[in-house]
Amino acid sequence: MAGFFLALITGEVFPVLLIAVFFELLWLDLIPAGTFIPPNAIFCVTSVTLLYGHFQLEHTGQIFLLMLLSIPGAYILSRIEGWYRIRQNKKYNLILRQSRDRFSSYNPGKMIMQSLVGSFGVGLVTACLGIYFLAIVYPHLKDLFQFQREMDWSLILLAASFSALAGLRVKKAYTSLVVGMVLISAALAWMQWPVLA
Repeated sequence: MAGFFLALITGEVFPVLLIAVFFELLWLDLIPAGTFIPPNAIFCVTSVTLLYGHFQLEHTGQIFLLMLLSIPGAYILSRIEGWYRIRQNKKYNLILRQSRDRFSSYNPGKMIMQSLVGSFGVGLVTACLGIYFLAIVYPHLKDLFQFQREMDWSLILLAASFSALAGLRVKKAYTSLVVGMVLISAALAWMQWPVLA
């Protein structure tokens, strides 16, 4: 959904939507259950989209490096969100105490608003710091890690879709995945595709 809105805002439909699809496929296996907080895919899509335009990246290999660099930030943001949720649990306990002891001071609406504003503020500040950090780091790393210009979006999305297959939790799917990867690798090596050159 974030990719769709960013595509509308920026006017760059295909790179933005492809970036969003990549991150959706990448973390499809990590289904939120219980108290698990998945990696923050919105941070990745937003940061890559903003920096892709800022650095005026031309080919897929350059964008792919930026996508890889944004992944640790998604995990860091999910950890910060988890820390903030634990902190907010104390406010829930305060609401319970107020509802029992001092009913006159019981104002859950105010606490909920403070929690929402605080959560948004923490997320926004940490995301901005992460994007700023990526903007500093990327120019230094782009010369060290150069991906082939011939790298295609279909290849990147295919690699990310392995996570979706892993999410099936079926042994036959894993076998098919391994056999398919071996066959594709053998075919690419035999054809000496430019991506492997």
